[in-house]
Amino acid sequence: MTAGDIYEEPEQELDVVEYLYLRELLARPRVTRLSGGISAETLLVESGSVRLVVKRALPRLLVAAEWTAKPERAQTEAAAIEALHRLTPDQTPELRAVDARRHTVVMTAAPADWVPWKAVLFGDEPDPTAGMSPTAAALGAVLGTWHSRTWGDEHVRARFADYEAFDQLRITPFHRAVAAAHPRAAAVVDELGEDLLASRDCLVHGDFSPKNILVGPDGLMVLDFEVAHVGAAVFDVAFLQCHLILKALNAPARADRFADAAAAFLGAYESACPQSRQATTERLSRHVACLLLARVDGMSPVGYLSPGTAGVVRRIALAVLGQREPSITELWNYVKEAS
Repeated sequence: MTAGDIYEEPEQELDVVEYLYLRELLARPRVTRLSGGISAETLLVESGSVRLVVKRALPRLLVAAEWTAKPERAQTEAAAIEALHRLTPDQTPELRAVDARRHTVVMTAAPADWVPWKAVLFGDEPDPTAGMSPTAAALGAVLGTWHSRTWGDEHVRARFADYEAFDQLRITPFHRAVAAAHPRAAAVVDELGEDLLASRDCLVHGDFSPKNILVGPDGLMVLDFEVAHVGAAVFDVAFLQCHLILKALNAPARADRFADAAAAFLGAYESACPQSRQATTERLSRHVACLLLARVDGMSPVGYLSPGTAGVVRRIALAVLGQREPSITELWNYVKEAS
């Protein structure tokens, strides 16, 4: 079995009908199992005009490697949905129920015709919006609002002070795996990981990725809050920049469009969260480089890069990690040169 194979666990059906009946949320629902995630069992439940998503956190992720994380992270996700829905109700699902015993969260679903932004970026779905850069700018404004409105908030800090899931789902499979794979870069990578664990800026999403963003002709919705914590604002910014770089290198003919989208995202984010400007600017490119290495040499490599393109990602990331104070502009210049 290779690293990209899916681990098959015995199927454990969640009795979603009983669950929703007991809570009087739906009558006679139609249930569809959703695919694509590796950390949870996710179901779409529909009854008339009502659309809900039921998500149960898994203790072992659905990958070939032995990768576990505590399922109690579902309660963190519920709290994050509740907190961020108050700040951006149109871009965040609404929490409808949470069951701590079942590690299950019930939330509202996006409209049926909305599609994952990841599929749009790959060209697998038509773009229902005004284009890549306007969507990226809208995402920057959403993320900046979250970070700015929770920046230094002691109540938020106390509620989201559990860092175990972030360590299990990000630091260990990304930073520690990269440090082991690249001993010459290990000191820098370890320093970046410690930076993320020590910072207490604001409420951080932890998985701000195109796969967790649904887009439609009149809006967007951000999903998947199970890694939420009070931490380093730079992580969310770097996470999306990393994904845009990977897709630019995978589709070099469109590299300039991805670069423009990345700039639009960053500009809108900094406008919405001026508190983060200095910290994000100074540390961004190295954090992006570390994440790039994680997606080719970590425990969860992306599956769409050719071996040659993965080699380009590795070369660029190591070059940036070897520099003293590289800028995000310099990193994107490397990407354009390689495209």
